[in-house]
Amino acid sequence: MIARAFERDSLFSLIAGPLVWTGHFLTLYIFTAIACAKGFFHDEMLGVRVVQLCGAAVTVVAVVLILDTMMLFYRRWRGRSDGQPAPSPPHDANDVASRRRFMAHAGFLLSGLALIATIWETLPIVFFATCE
Repeated sequence: MIARAFERDSLFSLIAGPLVWTGHFLTLYIFTAIACAKGFFHDEMLGVRVVQLCGAAVTVVAVVLILDTMMLFYRRWRGRSDGQPAPSPPHDANDVASRRRFMAHAGFLLSGLALIATIWETLPIVFFATCE
């Protein structure tokens, strides 16, 4: 999924998780605002409110994408092809391998933070049923 788009090391790949979170945030809250403004916030489909259903679908997609980026960064950070254990942080040596491990570690942590934020921002739509 996202892993193929970020095969090479770049600063853009570092913020892949936060970009997914940003897209989720905007999609969720713009859809909720439109639902409140147009009056279909309380409409139901399959016994569940439409806003909750769409919010859950968008959240599942975002969580899968963020977990994909986390696995990519984890493999880059901890993986070694020779079977030896990967070096522990800090990755502060002046070489390419250390820089790549540092970037992967930072990307993993940023993606983890994006995962927490994505789940956290979905909670109001699940638990609160009002547009006021």
